[in-house]
Amino acid sequence: MSTSRTSTGLHRGGARDPQRRPERRARRRADKTLDLQRQRREPLPRWLATRTSRRALALLPVLTLTLGVLAAVAGGGALTALLIGTTSVVGSCAIATLRRVSGMLDAAPEELLDEHELGERDRAYRRGFRLTLVLLGVLALLAVVDGALVQESGTHLIGSVGWMALTFAAFWTAGMLPAAALAWHWHTPADETEGVDDLVD
Repeated sequence: MSTSRTSTGLHRGGARDPQRRPERRARRRADKTLDLQRQRREPLPRWLATRTSRRALALLPVLTLTLGVLAAVAGGGALTALLIGTTSVVGSCAIATLRRVSGMLDAAPEELLDEHELGERDRAYRRGFRLTLVLLGVLALLAVVDGALVQESGTHLIGSVGWMALTFAAFWTAGMLPAAALAWHWHTPADETEGVDDLVD
């Protein structure tokens, strides 16, 4: 008797779950949207609010890729593992910081953005695409150099583990390029004040 009740309860619960699943998804989306709106409304710390700081932070993809190159040529072992771990930490922090200073435009849904912000995001994606092509060119150049070294001396500039590390860093770098482009070109009313303050000083 108890078994039949349990199976009946499971059947009823299973019948209800598909109906509630869209509600749960909608609730999660709403919570995520509210959290994103809250993050976008939060004022930036003073050290992040200047154009100079934003443009310095926009160079973080270069640092991430450089760490990947160092990991690739380190020859494997503990040093390579350390550099890969450092690349992960720097990459994740860089993406979070770049999105913070650029108003989360590259991650925000369209309904949260006005026409100007949508235009800024579209331009950032175009710039990010061009920068990604440059990144692919750098990787291709390294592959050519590595192949030439193998033919000339039988030695690799980058081993198999090194290419894995470099590919990993390239993914991190490509993922932050739109946010970096936004940070570099981001303009706020405080920038005008910054310029006036510099003239006064």
